[in-house]
Amino acid sequence: MPKRLQRYETDEIAVTFDPNRCIHAAACVRGLPLVFDPKERRWVRLEHATADDVAATVARCPTGALRAYRPDGAPASVVEATEPPVTVRARRDGPLYVRGPLRIQTEAGELLVEDERVALCRCGGTGNAPFCDGSHTARGFTG
Repeated sequence: MPKRLQRYETDEIAVTFDPNRCIHAAACVRGLPLVFDPKERRWVRLEHATADDVAATVARCPTGALRAYRPDGAPASVVEATEPPVTVRARRDGPLYVRGPLRIQTEAGELLVEDERVALCRCGGTGNAPFCDGSHTARGFTG
């Protein structure tokens, strides 16, 4: 059963977190540990940084599990305002990190996601295909 989308907001910025897409790469925790602290009950505390810093950190989330939105509809960060070419980076012993404007469809052509950041499974053990769910760690996947 999918986990529910979480939303955190201030007057300057809103952040959503999709636990179904998170593989605990921890780019957010390393980027702003006072804002993103998984040891705390309310693990996202936007009030501990500027909206610009939060947006820049969220844009580094390799899976797209974190998203930032401005109340006025402006792009959340300079990174998300540009449309770079699609890049695919294989993480050693882990997923494929894909960045850029992309559409993922089923074999039948049904749209699964239209996004700018995803982590795709390489080990074949995910329970959330085609997205990585971190199963590669428990499986001992190397590659």
